[in-house]
Amino acid sequence: MPVRKIASDTIDFILATCKAVHPHEFGAFLEAENDTIINVIYLPGTDATRRSVSLKTWMMPNMPHAGSVHSHPSGTPYPSKQDLIFFRSNDVNIIVGNPYTRTSWRAFDRNGNEISLEIVDYEFKDDLFDEFDDDFDDDDFDDDDFDDEDFGDDDFDDEDFGDDDCDDEDDFDDEEDDYDDDYDKL
Repeated sequence: MPVRKIASDTIDFILATCKAVHPHEFGAFLEAENDTIINVIYLPGTDATRRSVSLKTWMMPNMPHAGSVHSHPSGTPYPSKQDLIFFRSNDVNIIVGNPYTRTSWRAFDRNGNEISLEIVDYEFKDDLFDEFDDDFDDDDFDDDDFDDEDFGDDDFDDEDFGDDDCDDEDDFDDEEDDYDDDYDKL
């Protein structure tokens, strides 16, 4: 089934991420369920600059992907020659241009032809979390399990944290000055 939709939350996540990494490019793969893009797959080791993004495809988890997404900080949401070569391995390719709004992105097929993706509300499944919640009941942890006596004043003496643990304040001030000097060099 061809992908022709994108979840509203997913496009909003993409736009926010592009904006957050600006002026560098953002790049990732896209996961779809049926005909709708629902997830962004960010690969470890992705390297981004102001002019390019390099995806370490060998880091791709063993899962199908529906396409790719990357940003163009220059603002143009249209593919470069290099983009067109990369597009060949993906069914759907999204380019997001600066200022990273819902009107500044375009989608393309593997041949570089512009396609339309409908932004839709999508009900994300959270079965995994439902199963996790089922494993723990509120009844499993009662206030009776923890008494004030378990953490009484006797556990910590003033002697445990005496003045001897902190030397002279001047030592701290000297270290702070050294740090400030090192920071200025950057």
